Formats: sequence, C-alpha cells, structure tokens
Amino acid sequence: MGKGKLTYDNESLTFVEKKRTFWGYLRRVSVFLGYSLLLGLLLYLTFSLIVTTESQRKLRSETRLIEQEYERLSSEVDLLEEVMGEIRVKDEQIYFDIFNSNFPNYSLIDDSLSKFVEDSTFGSSIVFNTQRRLMRVESEFEECCALLSEVNDSLDLLADKFDNIPDILPVSNISVENIGASVGEKIHPFYKKLVFHDGLDLIVPMGTEVISTADGVVESVTRSKKLNGTHIVINHGNGYKTLYAHLSDVLVRERQRIQKGKVIARVGNSGTSFAPHLHYEIEKDGEILDPLSFVAASVDTWTYMNLLSVSINTGQSLD
Repeated sequence: MGKGKLTYDNESLTFVEKKRTFWGYLRRVSVFLGYSLLLGLLLYLTFSLIVTTESQRKLRSETRLIEQEYERLSSEVDLLEEVMGEIRVKDEQIYFDIFNSNFPNYSLIDDSLSKFVEDSTFGSSIVFNTQRRLMRVESEFEECCALLSEVNDSLDLLADKFDNIPDILPVSNISVENIGASVGEKIHPFYKKLVFHDGLDLIVPMGTEVISTADGVVESVTRSKKLNGTHIVINHGNGYKTLYAHLSDVLVRERQRIQKGKVIARVGNSGTSFAPHLHYEIEKDGEILDPLSFVAASVDTWTYMNLLSVSINTGQSLD
C-alpha cells in the first residue's frame, strides 16, 4: 500500500489510493504553519497579560514614583504662585501707602508662559511643563526681589521722613517659628468658628520685651481681663495707630511721647488669649491693615516670603 490517502470509489465499490501532489503537501504545510503561528501568538498574549517580568515591574514602580513626584512639585509650585501673588498685592499696597500712587508695572514676564497645558500626560511633557512653570515662578520672584530692592533703597534715602510709619515688628529677633495668624478669616480658639482676625499673632514667651514700631504718642493704656486684655494704643500721626494686646507689664503711660524701638511693655497672656503671645494691629484712618505689609523692607526677601506664607496658611488665631 502506498502513502496516498484512501478514498471510496462508488463505481467499483472499493477503496482506492489517491496519491498526493506537491501542491497538496504545500497546502498542508501552510495550514500547519498558520495554526502554529496562531497558537504561538495566543500563548504570547496570554503570557504577557498574566505574567509580569522584572523589567515591567521596575518600569511600573518608576512610573508611580514619577507621578508622585509630579504631584508634589505641582503642589509646591502652586504654593509659590499663591505666595508670590500675595507678595505682589502687598507690594502694591505698601507703595500706595508710602508714595500715594499706583504701583508701577515693570513686568519682564512673557505672558505666554502662563498659558501652558495643565492636564499633561506623564513622561517628557511633565518635565517640560514643570520646567516652564518653575521658570515663570523664578522670573516673577526675581522681579519682586528687584522691586523690593527699589522700595528698600527709596526707604533708606527717606528714612528720616518715615519714623512715624510702623515699618518694623514689635518684637526683636522674630523668626518664622514665631509667626501666627495674620489679618483675615481665622478659626477662633475658643468659639471654634470662623471670625475676622484683625491683627498679627506673634508667638513669643511670657516677659518678652515689646517695642514701639514707630514714633508716636501713647493714646491709651487699658488693663482688662477680657478681649484684648491689658493693651496699649499708640497714635503715630498721619492716620496711623498701633495696638499691642495681651500684655503682662506696661512700661509707659498715657500721653507719653514714644520713639521707634522703645520698650513699652512685656508679652503676657491677659484677656481672651489661648496662649502667651502678642497680638499686634495696625490701623490707618480707621482701616485695619496687615502688619506684615509694613515689614518687607526690614527683613530679607526669603524671610519675608516665609513669614507671609506661614501667616496666610495658619488657620487658627490665638485670641
């Protein structure tokens, strides 16, 4: 018997051998190879979906780290942008208070840099967009530094004419750790609800010396166990008044003329106070102002930015 395929012949009623041709063999081989390739592809896909290689796990881990780092950098950049915006507003207010004119616009920033894609995909676009954001923030920061230097130089030239402006802090050697809530809506420590906080909290120990922030005359000395407790109000003229609250000792009397930098009291915990601290207010023509707006020229730029950032983000006052 040969190697051909047996088929049934209806005429002879017998099985006859049907010999295979070259094309028949070629067709069988092609079908076999096709099924083999299909089976191999299915096995590869199954393996890829189920089994994770070491390199794939490493890539996924690196991707997660990149995503986390991007979110962290984005948060920091957003905070910097917020702080720089606050600095710009306060610079304008300082300039207006001193020179009685609008703040000049010396912007060197290309506005097109602010029109970048926020919802970028992960990868090279993250680095590109983050770099552009950092460049924009750095440019704004450099611009603010230059403008602050100009204001500082102007103040140095006219220092003797501004002794009646409260442009220093009422406690010496203040650092970021001593700054509490500033002017704005803050959570009251006793009522536990949002109320308007009309001054700056300086967190310093009991007995710390309190100095006058400008030349003036003591308008009132009040000793009380409620609200601001024992406190002093100094009238500096030109519509400026300052208040120093929650004191322990008072070292001046009413109608006494005071020079900038003179020790007038000591820090205490009198009145409605959650902890020992000095509550300091500045008023101009009856309007409450943020004390940090007046100290930009008396501290370096980095310190001022940190002081401003802490005061803005402190959600609870101490009185």
